Amino acid sequence: MLAWEEDSVREYASLLNNVVLQDNIQDQWWWLLDLIHGYSVSGTYRFLTDIDDQVAAGLLNDVWHKLVHTKVSMFA
Repeated sequence: MLAWEEDSVREYASLLNNVVLQDNIQDQWWWLLDLIHGYSVSGTYRFLTDIDDQVAAGLLNDVWHKLVHTKVSMFA
């Protein structure tokens, strides 16, 4: 594991530190852009075309950062 990967693992572990799994509750996915209807291509397109330029620039910088694996960038 590379040094920057170790930092990422520590960061992700801290994000998951407060997560409590319960046997009696079923896991489910939540699409935060539309909690009622869930994921849609049109909703995602609307989100990506309506965000202001500063947010879009920051998002693109994060997705195409040189330390982000190619498969992660392509997924995003």
